Amino acid sequence: MWVECVEHSKDATNALRGVMISMEIDLASAAPHDLVMLDGSFVVLLIYLNQGLTSFRRAPAGLTRAFTARWQQGTLEKFLGLLVSERTMAIPKYSARNELEAVVEGMDVPQLDGKTLATMLLEPDEYAGPLPIFNFAGEDEEYHLPVEFCPVETQRRMNDAIGALRVVFYRPYAWSPAVRLELPSSIATSRARLALALEGVQRQFFSPAVLEPYPLFLADRMVKSLGAGVSVIEQAVAQHAAEVSEDLEGTLLHLQNYRTEGGRGS
Repeated sequence: MWVECVEHSKDATNALRGVMISMEIDLASAAPHDLVMLDGSFVVLLIYLNQGLTSFRRAPAGLTRAFTARWQQGTLEKFLGLLVSERTMAIPKYSARNELEAVVEGMDVPQLDGKTLATMLLEPDEYAGPLPIFNFAGEDEEYHLPVEFCPVETQRRMNDAIGALRVVFYRPYAWSPAVRLELPSSIATSRARLALALEGVQRQFFSPAVLEPYPLFLADRMVKSLGAGVSVIEQAVAQHAAEVSEDLEGTLLHLQNYRTEGGRGS
């Protein structure tokens, strides 16, 4: 957990994303579990890391120090470890990529994303794949981080590992949608490890009220609850500022968000 107050800056968002992804990579690397689920795709983690590396030096000083400290703890090597891990998978909630496109080519099937199409086609406890990750027309097939932070040889290792990733669509139960799983080669090429991974995913769908693996559901709920905490912090800051201000009316005016919160003027 990292909490800091920094000045407003257009470079704060990307640097903060870099800190967040570094923390997520740390958690995943240190997790003691037999199966570790990342919320989102491997490539999105890489993109956010790249955004952090290209902007953290222009960010407010507190963010710069936080990102630098995280990166120096081996974030890159930990990320490379996740890409070849025997127990880690990435599960994006939504992806426009459709690895099933080639499978249904020539069939009378509507143009849909892969996850929706898999939900239509798969029976309960059935899976499709492993399949190579779909690339859009004109999309770069190689990914890059600034050479200052990721030498050419490390870039090659990273792209080799990303190129070896495979996608599996799995529908655990009749009442659940299919999930899109991005799997390292070490899992995708082993029937035993793949079976364990799918069983682990199935065990996390234990209620029709939860339409994603339970750890990801809990993480999502926790993140969405943070807004309430931010409101409390804002109130505490406003109260302290009002107590020490010589111009109460002016102070309260400058503490406003310059927008109407909610639809009821609250």
